[in-house]
Amino acid sequence: MANGLAIMLYIALLWCCFGNTPASCSGNETDRLALISFKGSIDQDPFGAMSSWNDSVHYCDWKGIACGRRHRDRVTELNLRSQRLVGSLSPHIGNLSFLRSIDLQNNSLYGPIPPEIGRLLRLRKILLTNNSLDGRISTNLSSCSNLQYLSFRHNRLMGSIPAELGSLAKLKDLGLAGNKISGTIPPWLGNLSSLSRILLYDCNLHGEIPDEISRPRGLTFVSFYLNNLSGKVPPGLFNSSTIQYLELGTTNLGGSIPSDIGSTLSNLRGINLSWNSFTGTIPNSLVNASGLEEIEFEANEFTGPIPKDLGKLMHLYWFETESNGLDGDLMDSRGLFEDNPSTGIEDTLVSVLRIGVACSTESPRDRMQMQDVVNELRKIKGVYENCGLTQD
Repeated sequence: MANGLAIMLYIALLWCCFGNTPASCSGNETDRLALISFKGSIDQDPFGAMSSWNDSVHYCDWKGIACGRRHRDRVTELNLRSQRLVGSLSPHIGNLSFLRSIDLQNNSLYGPIPPEIGRLLRLRKILLTNNSLDGRISTNLSSCSNLQYLSFRHNRLMGSIPAELGSLAKLKDLGLAGNKISGTIPPWLGNLSSLSRILLYDCNLHGEIPDEISRPRGLTFVSFYLNNLSGKVPPGLFNSSTIQYLELGTTNLGGSIPSDIGSTLSNLRGINLSWNSFTGTIPNSLVNASGLEEIEFEANEFTGPIPKDLGKLMHLYWFETESNGLDGDLMDSRGLFEDNPSTGIEDTLVSVLRIGVACSTESPRDRMQMQDVVNELRKIKGVYENCGLTQD
C-alpha cells in the first residue's frame, strides 16, 4: 500500500511539472510571488498592462517580463514603461535576484524607492524617470556593483547624493535631474571611469563644479543647468574631447571661454552657458566643432563681435546671444548664414519634423506638451527670420 501511494505521488509530481497545469506548479515560486506582490502594490492600471499576470499564463510570458536563457524560470527584465501605472514599488522586488533591468519610466509611481533593490546584485539598469517617487536615495544601491544605468530624473527625491554610490565602478549614466537633491556636486564622480552622462540639472545643488568631474575619459553629456553653483568652469571640462553636450545655463558661473574651445571640444554638438556671468569674446575656434547644432550664450557679459565664421557651421540651427555687450545689431546675425542659406531652410524643416515625431508617440505621456510645442515653434520662427530666410 505504501509503495502504491509513493508511485501515485511521483506520477502526480510529474504531471504537475510537465502536464498542462497552471503556471504556479512550475518555475521559480520566489520570482512569481515577487511579481504578484509588485502587481498588488499597483492601484491603477488603465491600459491593462498586467491583465495577463495570472496563473493561466506562465509568469515568463506576462507582459513586461523577460526570463533568462540559461535559467529559464528566473526573471531578468521588468519593463512596464509608459503604462500610466499608479501605485508604489513593492519591497518584494528585491527578491527577483536574477533581475538585470528595471524600466518603469513615465508612470505615476509614488512613495520611496525600496532599499531592498540593493539586493539585486545582477542589476545593470534601473530607469524610474518621470514618476512621483519621494524620499532619499538609498545607500543600499551601492551593493548593485554591476549597475551601469541609473536614472531617477523628474521625481520628488530629496537629500544629498549618497557618497556610497561612488563605489559603482561600472556606472555609465547617472540621471538625478529634476529632483529636490541638495548639497554639492560630489568630487567622487570623477572616480567613475566608465561615466558617460551626468544629468544633474534642475536640482538644488550649490558650490563649485569640482575639478575631478572631467576625469572620466568617455564623457559625452554634462548637464548642471538650473542650479545655484558658483565659481568658474573647471579647465578640464573645456578639454574633454569626447563631450557632445555641455549644459551650464542658469548656474551663476563666470569666467571666460578658452580661445581654443572649438579645437579641444571638437565633438561638441550643443553648448549652453546662458544666464550667467561669462565675460570676454565668443571664440572664433567654435567653427572647428563642425557638428555644432546649438549655441546658447544669451544673458552674459560677452563683448566684441560675433565671429562670422560661425556661418560655416553646417548643422547649426539654434544660436542665442541676446542680452550681452556684443558689437552690432544682434538681429543682423543672419549674416552668419550668407555662405550657406540653404542650411537654415533644411535645418528648419528637420526641427519641425522632430516636433511632429514628438507629438505622435504611441503613449500620450511621452508626447510633447502643447505649451512646449508653441515654445519650440517660436524658436524655429525666430531662427528662420534671423537667418534671412523669409521672403519680403
